[in-house]
Amino acid sequence: MNKINCFDEVRFLLAFIVLIAHTSVLANAEQLDWVTQYFDSGFAVKGFFAISGYLVTKSYFSSANWLEYLEKRIRRIYPAYVAVIIYCLIVGAITTTMQTGEFVMSIESAKYAVSNLMFLNFLQPTLPGALLDNKMQALNGSLWTIKVEVMLYFIVPVLCFMYARIGKTQGFIVALIAGVTWFVYFSDYFNHPMGAVLAIQFPGQLPYFALGSVLSFVKFRQFHVFAIIVFSLIYYVGVKSQLDSRSAEVVNMIVYPLFVVAIANTSLLAVGVGKFGDLSYGIYLYHFPTIQLLEHLGFYDRNPYIGLLCSIVLTGMMAFLSWHVIEKRYLKRTSHYVKAAKLESDSLSIACKSK
Repeated sequence: MNKINCFDEVRFLLAFIVLIAHTSVLANAEQLDWVTQYFDSGFAVKGFFAISGYLVTKSYFSSANWLEYLEKRIRRIYPAYVAVIIYCLIVGAITTTMQTGEFVMSIESAKYAVSNLMFLNFLQPTLPGALLDNKMQALNGSLWTIKVEVMLYFIVPVLCFMYARIGKTQGFIVALIAGVTWFVYFSDYFNHPMGAVLAIQFPGQLPYFALGSVLSFVKFRQFHVFAIIVFSLIYYVGVKSQLDSRSAEVVNMIVYPLFVVAIANTSLLAVGVGKFGDLSYGIYLYHFPTIQLLEHLGFYDRNPYIGLLCSIVLTGMMAFLSWHVIEKRYLKRTSHYVKAAKLESDSLSIACKSK
């Protein structure tokens, strides 16, 4: 059976973009400063929200009830999330200036574990004495999006209720207005240093997710996909730079979801990465503490490009192990990735028997 979409590949590429961009930001190496000109982590994160809206809405409608829907979300998100918190604690123990016993018994370490396990990463992003010489002391600055993601999961039944009552377009417009209002208020009118941080929290990311959700009902035609890709590229390359940051962010709420979902609904990038599992989630989770550890150990000081390669390889290994040792075990048998793995296994078995 031919594959007619490339959602796996798009999500993998988005995770890879975040990994490369964050290496440039976290590594104390001027040689890597050019990376963020070509790898936009902001685009990738918003693309993730759009893809999530698309796929999670389909998951909601394929579930027997909302409890099964929530169970599937927990099974997919939480096991690897717990594992990465443990990984961060290990990285903290390796890099701290405190004695091991003192570090383990520290109130800050306990607060880090408890608050992060509850998705309240902002309460304790650092560990005592850890990463003091790094540019940033947070163990995993990417986890704020998981909190937003979980909140968006709970909004799916509300979105679907609005679709049924007032229509899909109207439902999206409501979500867009809510997101834009939140973003503009905290960006421009909330006179506090935390304004910029709050602006990108829920529901500031709701429009990306909601448009992805609405697009899950659309049957993409080849001409429409081509038109969306051309329009998006013209905007991103030529128009976006002419807009002020606030206007660009609002336009992004439309263009980014259209672009990533349209691409994902083609076979342009389909190379079968799904047979190896959903590595994109693992890459996203594990890349930040891995980069922080390599920076602490001086890998980027010796050779920034070797350090970059190490961050890619080690993160990829962590993601692969996480999938096969942790994540896959908690998925239902109906999961796309479980089916893909079984199909690959069956194909190998048949090939071996035919020899």
